[in-house]
Amino acid sequence: MTADDRPVLVFDVNETLSDMRPLHHAFEEVGVPGELAATWFATVLREGFALAVHGEAQPFSVLGQETARTLFTTHPPSRDVEDAVRHVLDAVQGLSLHADVPDGVRALAAAGFRLTALTNGSAATAEGLLERGGVRQHFEQVCSVEDAPCWKPASEAYGWASGVWGVPLERMLMIAVHPWDLHGAARAGMRTAWIDRHGAPYPQYARTPDLRVSGVRELAARLEAGGAEVTG
Repeated sequence: MTADDRPVLVFDVNETLSDMRPLHHAFEEVGVPGELAATWFATVLREGFALAVHGEAQPFSVLGQETARTLFTTHPPSRDVEDAVRHVLDAVQGLSLHADVPDGVRALAAAGFRLTALTNGSAATAEGLLERGGVRQHFEQVCSVEDAPCWKPASEAYGWASGVWGVPLERMLMIAVHPWDLHGAARAGMRTAWIDRHGAPYPQYARTPDLRVSGVRELAARLEAGGAEVTG
């Protein structure tokens, strides 16, 4: 694969690069079940998607605060609600990379791939995550849909990113753990790679990804080995 054939790699951030398991502890620390972390995150996404249907958007932090307040109404925390909300949002700011990410990112960069990121969260949060993980220097740009018309998986979000980077959608490879993200990217015209860290079945209703890997290290190995199936 020549440098001109290589796709520009576009990484999702939340859950794809960041290990969100510590959020369970953050919820437990405010006196509610740790499993509510997954409920909270799914609710934030749901509200972001609902707004995107109408071509609207709100920052992740705004939706995160509002949905946490609602959740703490039915599951009262052991401390002041606003303090509990701040604790959860602060925990998001302090997440770390999955163990497979740093070496995989370095391998991709060493092989000459262009790396970018597109997040439904804030650019500052994503930048901080990559800085703490020691890999920010390998990403050309870190973009947030807070500057786009609406959230992923709306086609407008991917189209906006294509315009920002000056790269046609068909030359970009969207990398994510979320089938909904990859389905949206595929519909917009991008190639896709699914990171499946848990051996889960891929939903049949979503467009089949071009690549399926267990982590970023395997992604680097597959792409370095050729990856003809994802060339533009």
